Amino acid sequence: MKNKQEKKKPEKKMKKVIMLTLAVAIAFIGVLPAVMAHCPLCTGATIVGVGITRSLGFDDSIIGVFVGGMIISTALWSDKLLKKRNIGTKGNDKLRLVGLIVLTSILTLVTFYYAGLFGRGNEFRIFGIESILIGSFSGGILSLGAFYYSNYLKNKNGGKVLFNYQTMVISLAALVINAGLFALLL
Repeated sequence: MKNKQEKKKPEKKMKKVIMLTLAVAIAFIGVLPAVMAHCPLCTGATIVGVGITRSLGFDDSIIGVFVGGMIISTALWSDKLLKKRNIGTKGNDKLRLVGLIVLTSILTLVTFYYAGLFGRGNEFRIFGIESILIGSFSGGILSLGAFYYSNYLKNKNGGKVLFNYQTMVISLAALVINAGLFALLL
């Protein structure tokens, strides 16, 4: 009898944690504005991609593709927030975006270094360079290209998107194709 009660306590606790997490996620989604070019949803989707590939045991270069997408997505989102609040709008927009990309990259990579994802003991390398760095670079380039391609399509269509979540769909499609290429090659 005691064994059954001991087993039920962790299950109840787990259910409470899951319900709380779900409630917070729903509340977070509920307060999002209806339309944003790069939003927390995009960044969250990229982070989920990193978590899924890591948990499935994929190569670091594949994980890096999604990390690069996360870096660009976070930088674009931060840039939009700064513009909205008129912070740093008197300077060059492209320089501010490059600065945000560099800052986000450094913060992400320093975190990875201290987490032990790369460094001296890491054997996951492509041409002597950390696999996760190569993947991050290619994912970042593709993600940035997808963002500008989505803006091009939007401008060509009279300022309107062709479909809902256009930028996010194009970005994720580019990242998945890039990750698929790494999976085939490695």
